[in-house]
Amino acid sequence: MTVEDDLFAGLDEIRWGRMRHAYGSAAEVPGLLRDLVDPDPAVRESALDGIYGAVHHQGDVYPCTVAAIPFLLRIAERPDLPGRPGVVELLAGMGSAEDPTELSGLYRKANEAVEAAYPLWERLLEDADPRVRGAVLEVLPACTRRRRAALTRLPGRLAEETDEEVRRAIVRTAGTLARFEEGVDPALREWLLGIVAAEPDLPLRLVALAELTSLPGTPDEPPVAEVDDALEMLSAVYGSGTAVTAPAGFETGTLIGAVRRLREQGDEGRRAPGANALVRGLSASFGDRVDERVRLLTGLLRSQDWEPHLDALTSAGNLVDGWRGDYRELIGLVGERIGDGHPRTRARAVGVLEHLGDLTAPAADALVAALESTSRRALPHTEADAHLPWVIEWSRELPTVSPALRALSGAGDPRALPMLAWALDREPMPSDAGELVIRFGPRAAPLMPLLLRRLRDLPADDPHDHRRDSVVRALAAIGPAAAEALPDLLGGPITPAVLVALAAIAPDAGECLPVLRRAAAAADLGLAVPAARALWQVDGSTDAALAVAGRCLDDDSEYAWRDAAGLLAELGQATKSQATRLRRLARRKDPYGWLVLSAAHALWRITGDPAPALPVLERVWTTNVHTRRKVAVLWAELGPVAADSAPLLTAELGRVRRHNAREDGYSTAQVTEDERLLDHCRAALTAVGGHAR
Repeated sequence: MTVEDDLFAGLDEIRWGRMRHAYGSAAEVPGLLRDLVDPDPAVRESALDGIYGAVHHQGDVYPCTVAAIPFLLRIAERPDLPGRPGVVELLAGMGSAEDPTELSGLYRKANEAVEAAYPLWERLLEDADPRVRGAVLEVLPACTRRRRAALTRLPGRLAEETDEEVRRAIVRTAGTLARFEEGVDPALREWLLGIVAAEPDLPLRLVALAELTSLPGTPDEPPVAEVDDALEMLSAVYGSGTAVTAPAGFETGTLIGAVRRLREQGDEGRRAPGANALVRGLSASFGDRVDERVRLLTGLLRSQDWEPHLDALTSAGNLVDGWRGDYRELIGLVGERIGDGHPRTRARAVGVLEHLGDLTAPAADALVAALESTSRRALPHTEADAHLPWVIEWSRELPTVSPALRALSGAGDPRALPMLAWALDREPMPSDAGELVIRFGPRAAPLMPLLLRRLRDLPADDPHDHRRDSVVRALAAIGPAAAEALPDLLGGPITPAVLVALAAIAPDAGECLPVLRRAAAAADLGLAVPAARALWQVDGSTDAALAVAGRCLDDDSEYAWRDAAGLLAELGQATKSQATRLRRLARRKDPYGWLVLSAAHALWRITGDPAPALPVLERVWTTNVHTRRKVAVLWAELGPVAADSAPLLTAELGRVRRHNAREDGYSTAQVTEDERLLDHCRAALTAVGGHAR
C-alpha cells in the first residue's frame, strides 16, 4: 500500500458528488484533499484556498466539511508530509467554538470531531516543526471540554519551547483559554506577572502584558503596568527590531495567496514588522478603557520613527470605528501623519479618516494641505497611496474620488467644494462625486452650473451607471436654490430620485403635478410611493397618497407594507381599513422590528394616541440595535409621555462601545450613524424629561 493509499483510504468510497458546499457539488473535494500534501507549495496553497472558499466558506460547515475532517486529521499526524501547518489551522477553524452551548447540527459534529483528536494535539505541541506547534495552539480553544487541561499544560510547555513566535503564541493562547473560565486562576495571573517582570524577550513581555490586561479583574485592581511602561518597551522593540519572514517565492492567484503577498509587502522595508501585532494586541487588551488606548496610540504617533506611526494608525482606526470617546487629540495626530512625508503612513492615516464624518475636523487642515499640494491630479490606483490625488483612476471601472477628498467632504468642510467641482468636471466623471456633494446641502449651490451640465450629459438609460441619479440627489439637497434644474428634471427620465428632487426643489411648482400624478398611478410601487409623497408635499393632496398606501398594504411584500406605513405616518391620516391593517401589523411577530416600528409610528401620527406605540418602541430598541436612531427620534417626538424611556436612553449614552459595532463585520457608515444616534438620544432624553449627558 502506498503512502497516499494509506493516507486517503476510503476517500473515494464517499459519495462526494451527492454533497453540496457553498458553490455547488462537492465532487472536487477528494482532489483538493490530495493536493494539500502535494510537493509543490503553490498546489498546496491553491487546494487550501479551494477548501476555505467552498468547503469551509466564511466559517460555514457543510456535510462535506464534516466528511473531510478525518482525512485532514490523518494529514496532521504525519510528520513526513508537507503543508501540515495550514491543515492544522484549517481544522482549528472547522472546530472553532467560542460557546459550545450555541453549537448545533453540523457545527457540533465538526467541533466534536476536532476535540476528539485532543491526544493528537497534545503530541503536536512537541512536533519538530515550529509552524505546526504554533498552529496547534489555535486548535486548543476549540477543544471545549479540554480547555482547562490545555491551560494547565501551557506554562510547562513555554519553559521547553525555543521558538520565539511559538512562545508568544503559547502566552496568547493561555490568555484566550483563561477568558473562557468563570474565574481567573491566581496561579495563571502570577505566571503572566512573572513573564512581564522578568522575561528578557521584550515582545513576549508585551504579549503577556496584553493578556494580563485583558483578563477580567476588579475595578479597584491596580494596573499591571502603566501605559508609559508599555510605550517604553515598545520603543525598545522598534529599536532592536523583530524577525522578518522571508517571502514564499511563488504566486497562486488565490485569495490566500493575495493575503500572504500583502503580508509580505507589509513587512518590506520594516525593521520591526512583528511590532504591529504587539501594538494591536496591547490596544485591544484595554477593551473599553478608551482613555488608556488613546494614551498608548497618541504616544506612538508622537514618536520620531514612521514604523510606530504605521502600527498606531491601524489600531487607531479599529478604536475609533468600534468605541466612543474624545478623539480630538488622536485625530489631530492622525492628520499630522498625512503631512509627514512617508507614503505608507500617509495612506493609512487617510484610511483612518475616510468615513469618520464630523470627527475628521481636527485633521481637516492637514487634509487640505495634502490635497492642495497634489495640484488637482488624478492618478491610477497603483500610485494613489504615495501622492494623495483628488481622483483615482481604475483600469476597468469608472474613476472614484480619492479617500482623502472623501474624508474632507464627509466632514462637510467647505474647502472640499472646489475640489469636488474639479472632479465633477472631469471626463469621465467619478462614480461617487455627486454623492459627496449631498453632504453640503444648500452650501453646494455654487456648483449648480456643473451639476446642470452633468444632469444633461450623463447617461440616463444605463442600469449600472447611477451617476445621473446621484447628481439629482445633490440637486435635491441644495433645495429651492436649484430651481433652474426643474425643466431638465421634468424633461428627462422620471426616477425615484427625480420625484424626491421635484418636491425638494419646487414645492409650489404646479408644472410638476402632471408628472407626479402619472408616476403615482404607475404599477411600479418604487415610483408610485415617492410620487405620492411628492404630490402631498407639493399641493397638499392626500388622495393619491392614500390610494398608493392602500396598494402597498395589499401587496405581499413586507417592504411594501413598510412603505405604506411610512407614507401614512407622513400624512398623519389613513382610511379606517388602513388603520385597522396598521394595528395588525404592529402586533405581528417581527424578529427585526422594522415593520412593527413603522406601523406603530404611523398609528401614533394618525391617532395621536401614544399607548400602542410605547411598548413597541421599547421592544424593538432592545431586540434590534439598528432601530435605535428611529426609536430615539420618536421618543423625542412623543415627549414626556415617553418618560419611561429615560433609563434606556441614559444607558445608551453611557455605553462605550458603538451601538452598531460587531466583531464579525464593519460598515463604512458605522461611526457616523452611531454619532447621530448619540445626538438623537441627547435630544430625546431632554424631550422626555431626563437629563442629557
